[in-house]
Amino acid sequence: IASGQREHVAYIELFRGLAIILIVLGHCYTLAGGYFDDRNLPPVMSWQYVVPTLIDGGTSYFVFISGFLYRQVFFGRIAYGDFLRKKALYVGLPYLLLASPVALAEIVTGIFYVTAVKDGQPYPDSPFIEFVALMATGRMVTAYWYIPFAMLLFAAAPLFDRFIRLKSAWRRLAVLGAFLALALWLHRPASNLDPVHSLLYFTNVYLFGLLFWEHRHRLMPLLVRPPVLLLLAGAAVSVAAAQVFLQHSVGNLERGAGDGLWPLGFDYMLVQKYLAILFLCGFLARWGHLFAPPLRFMARISFGVYFIHGIIIAVLSTVHSPWVKW
Repeated sequence: IASGQREHVAYIELFRGLAIILIVLGHCYTLAGGYFDDRNLPPVMSWQYVVPTLIDGGTSYFVFISGFLYRQVFFGRIAYGDFLRKKALYVGLPYLLLASPVALAEIVTGIFYVTAVKDGQPYPDSPFIEFVALMATGRMVTAYWYIPFAMLLFAAAPLFDRFIRLKSAWRRLAVLGAFLALALWLHRPASNLDPVHSLLYFTNVYLFGLLFWEHRHRLMPLLVRPPVLLLLAGAAVSVAAAQVFLQHSVGNLERGAGDGLWPLGFDYMLVQKYLAILFLCGFLARWGHLFAPPLRFMARISFGVYFIHGIIIAVLSTVHSPWVKW
């Protein structure tokens, strides 16, 4: 690779295309009328619930890829202020333009409302407070919660730079381990409505992406071996099955406001996604060329798909159709 030329990592490009497909599939479960909701699960679980558990939680893929690309593309190449301006222009502005009308529509129609409270007394309904609440959480459209969280992730870039510059491999592993332990205890926020909570939960995956980039030349020769791929695939399916049959849950384990600080159970999903990330990197590096054209196309349009798929799902959810379970 010539000096100053950025390496093209084909399996990450394909991974990006596959990730957006899996994320959209995971969000389409809402069209099943809560079929995979833990409250509607049967007393005796079956293997059909392992499949959505494997598909769900695709956010970890995007966060891993973001960490990988930050280390490859941005670290040491762009000033912090320029980095934030770039993200504000290409991520924040589309969010503002697309989310604001939907937020206002929800406020006007009364679909969403909040009441401010001071000294125990409720204030009159405030459209301004409602608008700020919606924009700060991304509550107005499925998947839009990711943008407020991502902006916090971008703002934390100097902290990630310090992590990258740590000379001791043990210190890096200790930091990664600490954030992983925090996530396993903390779990995802209920309905993904707390950006700070999401930042604390997903930081370990972002750090993993940073480290994976640096050690990719040592990891990939191992990950592309068929026996290793078979082992990783079996391990990921086994962890998903353990969640379904032992924990009797499907999808992400979430911590709500009323759950306190007690452990809610083991976060099988996060462990499964680590195994799946390793498997998919190896699988796509070895056999990704077989699926390259469609996955590259999805990678190119992934940004647009992300922003519009939630709106399309919301529209479909309001249309009576024989294939939608109400």
